[in-house]
Amino acid sequence: MTALGLMCAIVASTPGVANADQFRNGQWIFGSIEQEFIRFLNPDNSSRIGEPTSGELLAGSDGRGRWQSFGFDTNRIVWSPDVDPGRGRQIGGFILQKWLTYGVRPNQTPLDSDERGRLKYPTTAEEPAVGGRYNNFQGGAITYEFGKASAYATWGDIRNTWSQNGYETGQYGFPSSDELRCAAAPSSNGTFGAAGQLFKSGSTYITSGVSGPFGNRIGYTAVDAFSKTLKLTGSTKYQTNLNYAVGKWNDTSAGLGKVTITQGASAGSANLTVSDVNIPGGFIGQYSPGNRTLQFNDVYLAPGAPSYNGTSYANDTRRNHTASHELGHALGLYHSCETQLMTPINSTVQGPNPLDRTIYNNLWSN
Repeated sequence: MTALGLMCAIVASTPGVANADQFRNGQWIFGSIEQEFIRFLNPDNSSRIGEPTSGELLAGSDGRGRWQSFGFDTNRIVWSPDVDPGRGRQIGGFILQKWLTYGVRPNQTPLDSDERGRLKYPTTAEEPAVGGRYNNFQGGAITYEFGKASAYATWGDIRNTWSQNGYETGQYGFPSSDELRCAAAPSSNGTFGAAGQLFKSGSTYITSGVSGPFGNRIGYTAVDAFSKTLKLTGSTKYQTNLNYAVGKWNDTSAGLGKVTITQGASAGSANLTVSDVNIPGGFIGQYSPGNRTLQFNDVYLAPGAPSYNGTSYANDTRRNHTASHELGHALGLYHSCETQLMTPINSTVQGPNPLDRTIYNNLWSN
């Protein structure tokens, strides 16, 4: 063997520089997936993403892509000819879990996930973020913050805003929720037409397609802004549920209580009058800013009452939601996003969730 031939033989056997298919752990690794796999080999030829646990499989609804699992499916290498004909991209851990399950939402029609969903194929392997990790995809990105129980996806206008503000190192920090469907306007009732997303453990949020903020301290609220008090008078059959709602909004341990809600004030000093009504075909509960009233509709809330649009409200879970939601309006909160108390869609959420608390604090912390 010539000196040149000897040198070539040494290079070909060096981990990370493979020119032939590999057979490891009973599985073949070859082609563009192999080209990504060799980037994760240590000098002793062990793999930082684990050994293959499947053969190469078809990816995409058209079958043009390929994928292979590694390390008991805690990592995958996914390849698409539209991303890079010569090399696949690794995805692992919490980012992989999110990519495989994104679009699967409780009580909703599941959307496609993995490469068949909105994110499509990865365009980078897992890369370091400041305090976490991320993968970029054809349709956005998934970012993971160290120590958290989930990674989260960002895309579109919300991701653009996050990018313009420095990603995780900027004012918004890491995402702390996936994108939420939101009301497009304060008056939206029963419809979603916009998007929102929580960041930095829910202390900030970004919205897209929203005509204005999700709250208004002036005009819409029943709060005495000078003393930051909300005084209730009147009576209701659903006092237990109203008490529950007052306790939730007054809860300083949850970061609320900036406005003090009291009950039993004389009519002359009341900011909000509570009453029951009986209006077939009407609302479930309603806060009216014009005359500062909060009304509960006995037609649908009373024991044994008929359902409303296919949903029964004659139970404490729904009554608690109604009381807390309408009291939220009296505190100045508009309709906001799914999974939150102020969702415009009927809900079983009984108290303020992260976005509700954030909007409330934006209104009343100063």
